[in-house]
Amino acid sequence: MKRVAIALLAGVAAAASLGYTASAAELAVKAAPPPPPAPSWTGFYVGAHAGGAWQSTPDWSFADPNLPANGGRLTSVNFGGNAALGGVGGFQVGYNWQFAPAWVAGIEGDISWASLSDRRNAGPILTVLNPPPSTVSMSANTEWLSSVRAKLGFVGWWNTMFYVTGGGAWANIEYAAQATIPAGSGGAPTTFTAVNSFNTTKSGWVIGGGAEWMATTNILLRAEYLYYNLNASEGASAQYAPLNATLLAPLNFGWSNYNVQVFRIAGSYKF
Repeated sequence: MKRVAIALLAGVAAAASLGYTASAAELAVKAAPPPPPAPSWTGFYVGAHAGGAWQSTPDWSFADPNLPANGGRLTSVNFGGNAALGGVGGFQVGYNWQFAPAWVAGIEGDISWASLSDRRNAGPILTVLNPPPSTVSMSANTEWLSSVRAKLGFVGWWNTMFYVTGGGAWANIEYAAQATIPAGSGGAPTTFTAVNSFNTTKSGWVIGGGAEWMATTNILLRAEYLYYNLNASEGASAQYAPLNATLLAPLNFGWSNYNVQVFRIAGSYKF
């Protein structure tokens, strides 16, 4: 009987011990803090960017309307396509709205100062003097780019947003052109030069995409590509000097089919 009582007491003690262990484990699980919520993309942000750019204006032309179309004389020159490489850098400001667990919409405005200089030369070519070996030079230099764009993104792996973007764009471009007949060419008594230069702002559209990583709740880092297509067809005229303007019609210069491609990295601070 005594042995039975001892066995019962040992069983009760073991059961109590198991109950205590289970209760402690349950309490530990209940006491563990919940996982932190995923950071939100919603909010305003400002930042800076820098990168490389490619300017393309494939269709440039020069024409001298004073020459007859016959007689084997060349009256116009079409400059071949070319691309100017350079850099861009500037600032951006925008707002993101996370409207679903994985979707983000936003709007952004930016301005980039550019170093893009495209200069081309042709010659010798025929002009009004006979025979007239002369040279023509033209240039188009992008000084800044700006855009206002909508964004739509999907938040995926490692809190990274993959997005597409597009909207309106503007560019400030400096154009210059010069045609020169050197002294002695074709009997020219002095050097004749026709020069024109001007600065203008053109509008168009931009489209692109990229990936942006939320490094912290306030720091956003991205890499993106943008394609600018601008209504930058432009024409200019210039009169040879010191010839009398009443003797000859001005020469004609033309630029068209302008676009810029940009690859840049950016960092932003989200409020």
